[in-house]
Amino acid sequence: MIVALVVVLGVLAAYTAFVCTSVALPRRLRLALGPISLERIPDRAARRHRGRVLFTSDEPCSWSVPQPGGTGGPGPDSWTARDVQTTAGRVAAALSALGLRHGQRVAILKRNHFDIHLLHLGVVRAGGVACPMNGAFAADKVAPYLLNVNARILLADVPTLLRVLREGGAPDGVDTVVLVGRAGDTPETDVRELSAALERAGVPAVHWIEELLAAVERPAPAVRRGRREPLYLVHTSGTTGFPKAVILRNGPQARAIRGWLCYVHVSPQRDKGYFAVPNNHQAVIMTFHSLLLLGVRTHWTRATGLDFDAPRAVQELASGRYTGFFGFPITYTQLKEVPLAAHDLRAMRFWASTADAAHEEMIRPCVRVGGTFRRLGLPMGGSVYLDAQGSSEVGTPSVLRYYSRFTRRYERRIGRRHSTPFGPRVRIARDGRVVPRGEVGRLEVRGRTLFEAYWNNHSLTYEAVRDGWFFTGDVARWSGGHVVQLDREVDVIRTRVGEVYSLPIEERVHRHPAVFDACVYAARQPDGSQLPAAAVAVRSGASTTARELRDELNALLTPAEHLVAVEIVPWDEFPIGVTGKTLKRAFRERTEPTPVPEANRPVALEIADRPAPLVAASSG
Repeated sequence: MIVALVVVLGVLAAYTAFVCTSVALPRRLRLALGPISLERIPDRAARRHRGRVLFTSDEPCSWSVPQPGGTGGPGPDSWTARDVQTTAGRVAAALSALGLRHGQRVAILKRNHFDIHLLHLGVVRAGGVACPMNGAFAADKVAPYLLNVNARILLADVPTLLRVLREGGAPDGVDTVVLVGRAGDTPETDVRELSAALERAGVPAVHWIEELLAAVERPAPAVRRGRREPLYLVHTSGTTGFPKAVILRNGPQARAIRGWLCYVHVSPQRDKGYFAVPNNHQAVIMTFHSLLLLGVRTHWTRATGLDFDAPRAVQELASGRYTGFFGFPITYTQLKEVPLAAHDLRAMRFWASTADAAHEEMIRPCVRVGGTFRRLGLPMGGSVYLDAQGSSEVGTPSVLRYYSRFTRRYERRIGRRHSTPFGPRVRIARDGRVVPRGEVGRLEVRGRTLFEAYWNNHSLTYEAVRDGWFFTGDVARWSGGHVVQLDREVDVIRTRVGEVYSLPIEERVHRHPAVFDACVYAARQPDGSQLPAAAVAVRSGASTTARELRDELNALLTPAEHLVAVEIVPWDEFPIGVTGKTLKRAFRERTEPTPVPEANRPVALEIADRPAPLVAASSG
């Protein structure tokens, strides 16, 4: 009996060791528990990974790094760890030659590409604070944002900068514009138009990045940065208004990387990732640093959001034998239209998403394919979906959850308390007091990765943080140890009989076979109350009317959740923000009464006589 027990324990110990080695747990833990400072990660990676190609791109870089003697720099679509270190060092030297001072903000505004990481590494290496901005940043908000962060240097590509200028935006407050591209590849008409526009905007100095890099004699060493120093200002999604600049400090972000190394179970020897993400985003910058430090091979596609080509991406996942995919929820909305089971995805081990938590209908098709368990010696198919609910302010996921083909309960359960290693404490509270289990309250977090302030905006900081607890903007409740995400507080539907939450409704709306995507929002009624309504994009080939769809969806919902209106909207007309989130306020505001400047009738009568535009027009 004792011998049998010893044999069983030995087999279990051997299998545990095999699993830990398979996912490189010892290596990841050594890195997580060792010293980490963001400005030194490129140097550590260059020493550890040397000339091994780590990163590739599906679109060549639009600029290159001239080397002394005329030798070429890194390739246009692949980079080793040494390439990353050298490029960042030369960008840092070029910025220092422009007069970049320690702690000065440098804005990066360009279309999505892997080179955003090379640029922000260069800014930090030179001692500056990198301010990466989404290339789709609204033109009218560019000037106030640049003024808010007080960026004196702007790194931008010609197409993005021209778009901003043509749409009435301007690089206000900027002294120097560095054009990230190759002068010879830019149409002369665009160069003349851009030069004239920048001259009118009062920008005194304009340079091409390759000309600046050609004058650099050698890469600059990294300026040592303290753990309390701000290294990045990243902007929020702007779903509730103007994008806010979040201060990311060295120490808290190093701690976030420690957590990433613990909860993302990848091996630098056995895994290869495919990324379709906005590279200016905080979660992506954190992930990039982690991948560089660990040495994981990763392919970066430029196309994200509405530009994402889901069928092509799945074909590349299959043909390239990729083991992991990282995208935001908008990419998974598009992936669910692709029959994943029809492709050879046996190599796939994990899918990952962040920002908004994904709906069940996006997750289930992914976890049914892949080879996570076969790779661990178990005779079954399927993969794992890592859903990380967080925000730039938290610096790391607030909570996270792993899903597999064996997961039974979804229902917006987004993770347990302490589910994020090195992450924050989580509570659900109202007016600063923890609510009883099962009751609805505000989701609040507190921890060492948390941001300290919005840049130049104390009032919003004080509103968001109370006694050290940051309000994530979500309302939630506890159920079985899980956080159940119900809604963003600004999106709660306040009916005459109480509060109704849009996310659980959307979870069930997505189950309808005709629904491709949906936005449930609060529609204002003539009596001033709100009722749930939905804008729905239907699947290709689906045949239904708004009235039929509304009746079929309401059969899935409780009476309090019944949709007063359903409008079928082409998906390319959804108001989608720069990070891929649907802007619910755009639909909600359509139902608000239009102010009448000179009313001869009482306001109450004016509202009562005015039909609610969406409710009246779309329910049939």
